[in-house]
Amino acid sequence: MRKKIIHINIKIIMIIISIIAILIAIILKKSRDNADEIMYTKIESIDYSKELIINKDEEKEETKKKIELKEYQNMPQDMKGYKIIGKIESEKINLEQYILEETNKKTLNISVTKLYGPKINNVGNFCIIGHNYINSKMFGNIKKLEIGDIIKITDTYDRTIEYKVYDIYTTNPKDTSCLSQQTQGEREITLITCTFTGLNRLIVKAVESYD
Repeated sequence: MRKKIIHINIKIIMIIISIIAILIAIILKKSRDNADEIMYTKIESIDYSKELIINKDEEKEETKKKIELKEYQNMPQDMKGYKIIGKIESEKINLEQYILEETNKKTLNISVTKLYGPKINNVGNFCIIGHNYINSKMFGNIKKLEIGDIIKITDTYDRTIEYKVYDIYTTNPKDTSCLSQQTQGEREITLITCTFTGLNRLIVKAVESYD
């Protein structure tokens, strides 16, 4: 009889633990969603358009190159109806994700997305946002990146540029300084994801590598 009571108590404890785990997961998801809303609202309220400098000569040269190349030869045009504009890769953290053009709750559940900046692999700060999933999908592993690591960005014409990580830090969702386009004429990328709690943002910044 005593063993039976102990067995029942263990079952009750396991059920309580499961309920607590579910509640924690719900709270974390809600805090991440709230942080995302804060960031999106903040982004909509600022204007970096004056910082976006268009190099006309470079734009003409890019147009000439595109005429000679065929688009979407090595990647699909869309994922679940949302346009793909490129691919991000990092061998170190086993990252390979298509970059979607549009950022919203639906696209962020599909892949990483362009949040802000110039066209892919153009001069300026190309900002990419993605979820920090526990299963290491999307940007779940970018916390393992270190200064000097290489990230590859490939456009839809299969042209790849390598970027070297030069800064890694955490900040709050209201801080949008990581989106600044002041790059002194360099190509840069910024990777953005949430921390485990969802209360802050992990930022990884990289600049074109000429090595």
